[in-house]
Amino acid sequence: MPKGTIITEKGLGESLSRGRANFIIGQSKIKQVTPYVLEIIFYVFVLILLITGTYSRNRIWNSDIELWTDCVKKSPNKDRPHCGLGNAYTDQGRYQEAFAQFTEALRINPNYADAHYNLGNAYVRQGRYQEAIAQFTEALRIDPNDADAHYNLGNAYARQERYQEAIAQFTEALRIRPNYAEAHNNLGFVYANQGRYQEAIAQLTEALRINPNDADAHYNLGNAYARQGKYQEAIAQLTEALRINPDFAEAHYNLGIAYFTMGDGSSAFKEYQILKKMNPDLANRFYGKTK
Repeated sequence: MPKGTIITEKGLGESLSRGRANFIIGQSKIKQVTPYVLEIIFYVFVLILLITGTYSRNRIWNSDIELWTDCVKKSPNKDRPHCGLGNAYTDQGRYQEAFAQFTEALRINPNYADAHYNLGNAYVRQGRYQEAIAQFTEALRIDPNDADAHYNLGNAYARQERYQEAIAQFTEALRIRPNYAEAHNNLGFVYANQGRYQEAIAQLTEALRINPNDADAHYNLGNAYARQGKYQEAIAQLTEALRINPDFAEAHYNLGIAYFTMGDGSSAFKEYQILKKMNPDLANRFYGKTK
């Protein structure tokens, strides 16, 4: 699967930011209508209430799960709190609880595209790609112009090595959002796996034009060059990936192989020494390839 695949959860951030904005506006209005004569007494009273309320909210909302559990208790028949709680459970790897919340959100609102989308993400994290594909497809039936859903559907297809279907979804994501760097990256990865190296290089170069500091795109571009036998270009890209992410073990491995292939044994050995400390399994594989 492409390095750096991004699964975006939707809905959670927007709901939180709106709640905070409304609370601040509420305080402002209270101050405007306070009579001057009772101002000091009233301010003291309000301050006590705010401190008490803030302490109570902090106890309730000290984690996303607790925040959304509180929302579900207060609004059990609304779809968004169940979806938010499902996202929080997914982030904690508590997938069965996440599935239950997404299912409840969809019972309340079968056409809630974000719940289908996030349920698909939870399935992906469990490696249940066929079920993920069904959920992303349903999300796109409801909202055909969701670039993220096309992107994640493409990722699910790619993980099943259904590359033509993956290409179609990445291409559609890019039609909707031309500067979607991750979609360019993963489309390039799929093209490289098909041996379509020029198309792969074009997509990966575009990903890096949009985001020059994407270590994964440099890594994938280096691999595409190496598969073409362009080892100098491969070394340049893998070196750049490691400048951005020095702990990128796979990049150290492929850079060492490129150096070895070019006859630079000293540089290859340096990469091997790094791998011995960072990832002994890859170091053993490297040794097997170069002995």
